Amino acid sequence: MKLRLFVPVLAALTGGCSPSFEADLPDVEITQHGLKMAGVPGAAVVGDTSVTSSFTLSPSTWAKRMNSEIFVHRATITDSDSLANLNFIKSARVTAAVSALSEGTTPIMDYERSVDAPSTSVIAVSPPAPIDVTSLWSANQVVIELQVAGQLPEQDWTVDLALNLSGNITYKF
Repeated sequence: MKLRLFVPVLAALTGGCSPSFEADLPDVEITQHGLKMAGVPGAAVVGDTSVTSSFTLSPSTWAKRMNSEIFVHRATITDSDSLANLNFIKSARVTAAVSALSEGTTPIMDYERSVDAPSTSVIAVSPPAPIDVTSLWSANQVVIELQVAGQLPEQDWTVDLALNLSGNITYKF
């Protein structure tokens, strides 16, 4: 997983008796590379099927102590297997939950491929309004789940799943 954060606020932590800082985060990308999707043997005969894969996101302990507002404003699925394209995916759904057993999931992305959609190796969806994941961000672990459906490959394949976040963080001792 890769976290890119471009916020020059570390200097604010070193001065004064009561260090504090506030920063707007216009765009932070969290990417899970090589998310394994199970192949579907006999997929050509079976027809449309679905598979699910997940990973656990553990925000840094310093991030949990912050008064944060975190929003997801884009989710992107990219082929990482050198497949010709992702046209076989008819629908995709990304959710986030505090644990794998949690009934309260937060939908992050819902994608339905239109019949006239151009060929692509990238599926990117921006919700109409940013999705508030502030309460999830402070949890010890967050399970991000990707479910795809369509005429899936017979062999295992991988994708990269990226979430673009924005928000505001405040840190005070």
